Amino acid sequence: MKPKLRAAESRFGRCYRVLYESICGRHPNLRPWHSQWLGTRKLYAFLRLQLPVIAGGSERTILDAGCGDKPYQAWFGAVREYVGLDIYPGSAVDFVIGPDDQWPFEDERFDVVFCAQVLEHAADPRHTVSEIRRTLKSDGRVVVSVPFLYNEHGAPLDFTRFTTHGLRRLFAGWEFELVEIQGGIGSTMAILFLNWWDQALTRTFSRRVLKALLMPVTIVLSFTLNLLAVCLDQIDGTQSFYSNVVMVLRKAQPR
Repeated sequence: MKPKLRAAESRFGRCYRVLYESICGRHPNLRPWHSQWLGTRKLYAFLRLQLPVIAGGSERTILDAGCGDKPYQAWFGAVREYVGLDIYPGSAVDFVIGPDDQWPFEDERFDVVFCAQVLEHAADPRHTVSEIRRTLKSDGRVVVSVPFLYNEHGAPLDFTRFTTHGLRRLFAGWEFELVEIQGGIGSTMAILFLNWWDQALTRTFSRRVLKALLMPVTIVLSFTLNLLAVCLDQIDGTQSFYSNVVMVLRKAQPR
């Protein structure tokens, strides 16, 4: 069964979003006073650096699994083919599938599979990893990122959180090239608070009006907490309170 489409954005909501994005930036180009800046800054820095290298040239084929509106496509540089797959239709989506469907590609079709902030929304992550393996060329690579300490989002399709150990187990048998945990206690606490602030002010229409009136307060609050969180992260040596994990893996050759 295909999932239900996302709720349409109201005119009021669109006006708020456009104004907020004009001041704070739009994914994936967020400014430090955006409420989502902490949750994305290290991931985006990693992807900007690694994706052109991983793409590897103009003859490569890329699959963006869970592509949305393909915000990261430009970071791969010039490639032969960039294909977007998602469970929701959209102007940038090339193939729409159901959550449990086999992907509509032949075996070993792509040089790189890119799967950013998607696996937590998969009801059966093992099925998703199996399809990544099947459609990836021999010795191909996958870039995957997932949240760990993060609030529920994308409901009702939000099922799983991954530690680095859980992700390693999910991709058992793959060759791990890069593993990076992102964020610390400062980022994690600030992200959760700012996301709570946003959700608490969107539950009713009257609260959404209040949210619009409080936009200057939200921007100042976000900027202040973002800077404090970065400082606090510097003294967190536990490596246990991260908000995100990103990995680059190579499809292992059969023995």
